[in-house]
Amino acid sequence: MKKLCTLLMGLLITVSCNDAKKGLAEKFDKLQNQHDSIVQAHEEFKSIHSDLSAQHQEFKSKLNSLPIQDSTLFEDVAQHEAILKQHEAMLEGHDAIIEAHKGLKSGFGEKSAAEMEAQINEMIEMHDKLGNEHRAMEKEHDMMLREHKNIMAKLDSTEILE
Repeated sequence: MKKLCTLLMGLLITVSCNDAKKGLAEKFDKLQNQHDSIVQAHEEFKSIHSDLSAQHQEFKSKLNSLPIQDSTLFEDVAQHEAILKQHEAMLEGHDAIIEAHKGLKSGFGEKSAAEMEAQINEMIEMHDKLGNEHRAMEKEHDMMLREHKNIMAKLDSTEILE
């Protein structure tokens, strides 16, 4: 009787473990789909960032060619350049995270439930990080575009030109 109880208990644990792993595998598949969307958004953002960086360089060249008395304009431009460089570093970090996630799918089903759960939690954390950082960079891009527009409006006035 004791052997039968032990056998039934072992079978119950195995079945519940397999159910847990099945649920984790489904959760992982959903995360993979989300990851694919994040990768697509990341690539689009990199393109937007590249365009903004090019616009910034053109803007900077235009400012440097004009006789400007208001030195605060150059401070704004320098701040924008620092932000763009920071964004470059963040995007490179995102590329590294995305690359690391490519290998997560292989062997996922062979892991223990605890390992699967840990990997899923790590993916969720990284997805949140990427999303939050993209949103922050988008806000900074918007701010820089508004400031470029404001600077151009100032350039049209006679207050800053010699």
